[in-house]
Amino acid sequence: MARIILALLLTLLLPAAAGAEIRRYDFEVRRDGRPIGSHVVVVEKRAQETLVQVALDLAVTFGPITLYRYKHRSTERWLDGRLAAVDAETDDDGTKLWLRARAEGGRIVVDGPDGRQEGPADTIPSSYWNPGLRTADAWIETHWGILAPVKVTREAPVAVRLPGGVEVRAIPHRITSEKAEVTPLYTEEGQWVGLTFDLWGARFDYVPKSLPVVTVAR
Repeated sequence: MARIILALLLTLLLPAAAGAEIRRYDFEVRRDGRPIGSHVVVVEKRAQETLVQVALDLAVTFGPITLYRYKHRSTERWLDGRLAAVDAETDDDGTKLWLRARAEGGRIVVDGPDGRQEGPADTIPSSYWNPGLRTADAWIETHWGILAPVKVTREAPVAVRLPGGVEVRAIPHRITSEKAEVTPLYTEEGQWVGLTFDLWGARFDYVPKSLPVVTVAR
């Protein structure tokens, strides 16, 4: 059974046939080992256009009492491999944040709670599905609504267990900015298979709920 699942996984990691490719990433978010929510990213590629939908929902509870709640939604539009637009809204336990970014005149123009910023056209959002983050020197922080420089450190490979008991080799890439430090994990092929970070004295881990499912619509 494990061999069948591994064969399926390797098939999913290969480029899909021509048409609309829809790739879904579905993670359970755990705080110190306890499930607190989900992070789902759907990437749809069709011809020269790519659309990305991100949904992140968290709730930290103590018995029947909700101590903290987080909701994030963002949408990306890419044309010919270049970011064209990003829109995001975040409710961080009652604090409302937002982002609007557009490609204009060979630059990325970012508007958010802290005002307007401009960056290079190849700047990408902090939505983790994109393996380009492995070599980024800046990103659009979709939570804060800002453009920020980052430092990326490649760490030693680790094994990530996927549903069905299959293990894959993944490379953690620690990304540090002024406001955050997170470590997404990617396979050598560039598939996103996990994320870890520390916050408020706790450890947060992304655990895959399914294989990186790919469907093709013709």
